[in-house]
Amino acid sequence: MKRSPVIGTTAQYLAPAKVNLALRVVGRRADGYHLLESWMVFFPLYDQLTVTVTDGLLSLHCDPPVTEAVEKNLVWRAARLLAESYAVSCGAHLELLKKIPHGAGLGGGSSDAALTLMVLNRLWDLHLDVATLIELGVSLGADVPFFLGGRAAWVGGIGERLIPFPESPVGALVLVFPGEGVATGPVFQRLNGRFPARGNALGMPRAGWIVGLENDLESPALEIAPVIGQARTALRDAGARATLMSGSGSTVFGVFEDGAQSADAEKNIAASHPDWRVFSGEILDRHPFYG
Repeated sequence: MKRSPVIGTTAQYLAPAKVNLALRVVGRRADGYHLLESWMVFFPLYDQLTVTVTDGLLSLHCDPPVTEAVEKNLVWRAARLLAESYAVSCGAHLELLKKIPHGAGLGGGSSDAALTLMVLNRLWDLHLDVATLIELGVSLGADVPFFLGGRAAWVGGIGERLIPFPESPVGALVLVFPGEGVATGPVFQRLNGRFPARGNALGMPRAGWIVGLENDLESPALEIAPVIGQARTALRDAGARATLMSGSGSTVFGVFEDGAQSADAEKNIAASHPDWRVFSGEILDRHPFYG
């Protein structure tokens, strides 16, 4: 039986970052959206979202701000979309504490939007299933469905096709954000409609998945931000088995043998590049919202 939302109910959750272990651009639709194939996993770098059910309108406080107007923030847009789609009579106050760098290729905004949909679906007692949330989420951003799916996955189409990994890749990563974000639009524009010709699809990662690392967006992103190459070099010098840019950049990740090595690499890179942000952690298979 559906209940009425309880005014004053508060919940606090974590929105994780994502890492693209592989990314291919395989085409472009008539509406201009690019078709992708990617291996996507969660990484333990989190924004924090606190939501309180109110009897008024929606409100948002974001620290630090990532948009000039609150109404452009993906958290506010996600809440508004859900409220209008299902004629929600109450409101919510949202507090977002940002830790995931903006414009870093780690999906921070998409993660925040997805978490907003999941939390408000619960607090507003809407009882929508994941498939329904994904239908809403895809209009907010290509990475939003991945976060809603809750599992490390092969992602296709414009982000709406999800196939959970039968066995998630495991490993320790170090992420380097070299302090210079890259806008997604210009990266795709530099592709100029040219996609590598391939005879095989990007299949599921298997044992030895590290050999499948590739990102079609890295070369155009490097043209915009050469510091991406410097970050890859720093990771290789720190002992990474492999390095690659995540998403559309500018964050670069390195794969290490274990957590001890990745922690040492994080410390050394941060010491030698104090203007960069460096993070280490193990690949995550599940979104924390789902336990």
